[in-house]
Amino acid sequence: MSYFEDIDKNFIKDLTRTKYSRLEEVNFQTILNIFGNEITPFTEFYIAPFIFRTPSMCINIPLACIDLNNNALRELLCHFQKITVLTSKEIPFELRLENLEPKSKEIFSILLSEKKINPFVLDLYQFYGEHDSSGDFRYVKFVKESSKQAYEDLINSNHIKDFNQIWSSIKQIYSDTNYVYLNPNWLFSEHLKDSIALNYFSMACKEVYLCVDNTTSRIINLLLSNDN
Repeated sequence: MSYFEDIDKNFIKDLTRTKYSRLEEVNFQTILNIFGNEITPFTEFYIAPFIFRTPSMCINIPLACIDLNNNALRELLCHFQKITVLTSKEIPFELRLENLEPKSKEIFSILLSEKKINPFVLDLYQFYGEHDSSGDFRYVKFVKESSKQAYEDLINSNHIKDFNQIWSSIKQIYSDTNYVYLNPNWLFSEHLKDSIALNYFSMACKEVYLCVDNTTSRIINLLLSNDN
């Protein structure tokens, strides 16, 4: 039995239509003055792509969902030299984070050498490096009923607890959307069913979709339902 089921692109487009309902003013200087360069499990998750993929990438976060009372988000912003608010017709809609702080890269590298980076984060981002999309892609649904590998048997309970907190923080940041997009460094194959991160999300989310590049077999993005 296949673990992956082909899904129509238009179905995904309809699923992910989003209308933001609120906007908040953001005082970045206040944030940057409060927090330092400590790397938490949550910041590991967002810093990792800059280490394993390319330092020239950026992170985009829906501005409608930004809450300055969210300490995880405040801690994340401190690790980037460039913070940009994107607007459409003079209305802010997205926050872009670029240029990872050199000190943050150094601390992450030390944690990596000491094998202290969360294994779920490594599973998502450590392999295959940067790639370009061919533009020819399809969506598949991960059939979680077919997943037999229990990540609880493979991962230290503290790491699972930390990743639970990571996912909870991500869901809170994207609380105004029905789905969360992630960009893992994965190749598509039947072996992907053994990914501890994919298995985690299959249990944490009602729906898990993967966008697959038909030419390179790279996973372009991972689409996760933001369940309450």
